[in-house]
Amino acid sequence: MKVHQKLTIVGGILLAVTYFIYNYHQTEHSGIGFNYAYVTGISMMIVFIASFILFGIERLKESKSKK
Repeated sequence: MKVHQKLTIVGGILLAVTYFIYNYHQTEHSGIGFNYAYVTGISMMIVFIASFILFGIERLKESKSKK
């Protein structure tokens, strides 16, 4: 499995964790304290962006090698 595929899986897991943390915080601690879903949400975005960049670089290398 390629690195960008692994990062996409990690991003999906972070998406689910972010969703559950956000829902928990809204139901149990609405308006109180720091919502840690922001931490996992930002991490998820970084992982998805890195995956997209690695995928794009890989495709560019493949297209150059075919010429």
